[in-house]
Amino acid sequence: MNFIFDPPYKILVTTMLFLTYSFTIAENSTLIAIIQLEVSLRTPMYFFLGNFSFLECCFTTIVIPKTLYILITDNRNILCSSCIVQLYIFTSLGATECLLLATMAYDRFTAICYPLYYMIMINRNVCILLVFSSWVIGFLSPLLPAIFISQIHFCSYRLNHFFCDVPPILQLACSSTRHIELTVSLVSSVILMSSFIVIAVSYSRIAWTITAMQSKSGFQKAISTCASHLTVVFIYYGSGMYMYVRPNSHETLETNKLVALLYSVLTPILNPLIYSFRNNDVNVAFKRWFQFSLKR
Repeated sequence: MNFIFDPPYKILVTTMLFLTYSFTIAENSTLIAIIQLEVSLRTPMYFFLGNFSFLECCFTTIVIPKTLYILITDNRNILCSSCIVQLYIFTSLGATECLLLATMAYDRFTAICYPLYYMIMINRNVCILLVFSSWVIGFLSPLLPAIFISQIHFCSYRLNHFFCDVPPILQLACSSTRHIELTVSLVSSVILMSSFIVIAVSYSRIAWTITAMQSKSGFQKAISTCASHLTVVFIYYGSGMYMYVRPNSHETLETNKLVALLYSVLTPILNPLIYSFRNNDVNVAFKRWFQFSLKR
């Protein structure tokens, strides 16, 4: 494969991507470290957030380093097998992210709607099971589409994209890819819609509970927590549905590049800022951890 990716302001794009990647890894790694070190954050909510941050580190690492290598060295070649592996891991991480977002919505639903039973319903074993299931299902779901794509006969090996994704690869096929498109749409729809239904039902129940709250502080805290999660959901699910669920998604590759940039580069850097560093508990823990580090 040979990437066709030549941005007009190459040095600027390279610098921005490098800074974005560095900041994404730094902020997500910091969040993971704080959650591990701070006893007060060892709760189910932050356990899920830690896994989510680790996933975001993986998500950007599978895309940005290779893109930077292309920009810096001008070596645009990638083996077909490596391209399929990149596609498979990228889509698997995307599916896992959907499932983790659904898991986190269920966690918020339980915490707000059943606070007295929260530690029973979301105990440590349940947390581990939910996260483990998300990763396993996330990596199994794109397996069949990846196998189908690996069997394609290509008319061209010039990939009009900055990483190996489904729409630009299907554009290179010599024969009809209708069955692959249907498989991708079906798998994507099942993952996206099933997890979205869990999120929608959870937040419907949360909204009903919030409206009945008598405590103003409890109401504001619930709204703040839910608003952060919903912001991430709308950004990620909107771009995911646009890319993989709609038919003939390979026909607008230039638009797809912009959408892919949104969910593969911008979303991972925004998630910790939207989700956690606006959270008072995280800020307090970060300040305590930072002050302790200075004293050492």
